[in-house]
Amino acid sequence: MRYRLAKPSDLRQIVELHFSIRSTYSIGIFSQLGKAFLRQYYKIILNDKNEVVVCAENDQGKIVGFCSSTLDAEAQMANIRSHRLSLGLAAVGSIISKPSLVKALMQRYTSTKKDSGVQFVAAQGARGEYWVWDSSCKDPISSVELQEVSLKLLKALGVKELTFEVDKANKQIFQFHEFNGAKSLEEFMLPDGRARVMMKYDLVNRESKL
Repeated sequence: MRYRLAKPSDLRQIVELHFSIRSTYSIGIFSQLGKAFLRQYYKIILNDKNEVVVCAENDQGKIVGFCSSTLDAEAQMANIRSHRLSLGLAAVGSIISKPSLVKALMQRYTSTKKDSGVQFVAAQGARGEYWVWDSSCKDPISSVELQEVSLKLLKALGVKELTFEVDKANKQIFQFHEFNGAKSLEEFMLPDGRARVMMKYDLVNRESKL
């Protein structure tokens, strides 16, 4: 397995991989939006100077996993707001199929603004985003190595603390991060009723248990 930084040319593979995980974890708005939205979203992300996307590539050159993080959550949210029109247009097909997505999308958009009163994710500092692995590639060791490579790279880039969120329903991921040294900061409820935990890695003093 080879671990490397993702490039804009990896867009198609990353979109396909993110889209595929809804078969194992279908909770959340990103699991209800189609490929057109994911394609536009990752086009923005992969061209964001603050984004760090590390991917795992097998011997055949196929991307089987990726970890995404941003060095500046506030700047990333501003960047996403600046692309609201293209993202909105990319979501039209999904909205036609499921009109209730309009409310969820508006809540998510509102949450990107300062003092919005709606919280989904950490709004400042370095933030961990997605840790995705191909369910058809049974390789838990490489999946964990991918996460570790991502954390070490962020530390090398000067990140001291990495904040991220885990839904409490995703018990295995929550327990993994606790075991791996992450600390819970707070628990809060999302507008759809999901319980979510804000967590943090201290990348300076953390000792990996893996």
